Amino acid sequence: ERRRRDNINEKIQELSTLLPDCYIDSANKPNKGVILRKSVDYIRHLQQLVASQTNRNQELEAQLQGKTANGDANGTNGALAPSPQLQQGFGMMRIVPGSSNEIQN
Repeated sequence: ERRRRDNINEKIQELSTLLPDCYIDSANKPNKGVILRKSVDYIRHLQQLVASQTNRNQELEAQLQGKTANGDANGTNGALAPSPQLQQGFGMMRIVPGSSNEIQN
C-alpha cells in the first residue's frame, strides 16, 4: 500500500513539473488536487490547439489542391494565405489558461 501511494505521489509531482508556470501559482505550493485539475485543464487546452492546427492544415491542403487543380503544380501563380501567426511574424506561443493563444515576438 505504501509503495502504491509513493508511486501516485511521485507521478503527481512529475505532472506538476510538466505544467507551464502560468498554470501553477508559484506563490503557494500546489496540492495534489490542484495539480491534477490544472493538468486536466492543460491537456484539454493542448487538445484544442491540436484540433485547431489540424483544421488549419486541412484548409491549407485544400488551398493547395485547388491550386494544383487549376494547373499551378508548382504553386507559383499565387501564395497560400499565411496563418495569422505568420502575418504577425514568427514568435513564441504564450499559453494562457482560459484564453486564446497569443503570439509574442
